[in-house]
Amino acid sequence: MDDVFVPWTEIKHPDFPGKKVETGGIKPFAMINPPPDKLGDLIEKNYRFIVTTAGMRPELEFLDVKVENQGESVFRLSLKVHNAGVFATCAQVGERNLFTRLMRISIETAGKQQLLSGDKVQRMSRLEGDKSSEFSWLIIGKGTVKITAGAVNTGIISTSAELR
Repeated sequence: MDDVFVPWTEIKHPDFPGKKVETGGIKPFAMINPPPDKLGDLIEKNYRFIVTTAGMRPELEFLDVKVENQGESVFRLSLKVHNAGVFATCAQVGERNLFTRLMRISIETAGKQQLLSGDKVQRMSRLEGDKSSEFSWLIIGKGTVKITAGAVNTGIISTSAELR
């Protein structure tokens, strides 16, 4: 590498009047930064890596949303939450720590609807890429229900189902 050293030169510094002060030495970052003629290739390779890796992120979607009329205004709502991404929804070590936001799924009923079975809010297990978790509720009452699933690190998805 050329041009990385600045010769030591005596200067007059206002903080050290009457004392000998010199500046010089290796230029800051000169031994760390790549040469300018290499930057274009390095940026291109790193850009492609970052974009490809980001494209593998967890991507939640609802699959097989099904409403079955059980009679007397009772409906079974079932669905799958699917991770269409390549990466899991959290690192495996994230299942054991307190900092990773666990995914959850929640259902909101409307009007006089009531849940007969299934929890209104549930924690969701870690989902590997291209894997699903199944959920089901029994609800009494006609109308629309809203389902929301996800976490801060996976994104939040929502859908609704009409019970009629």
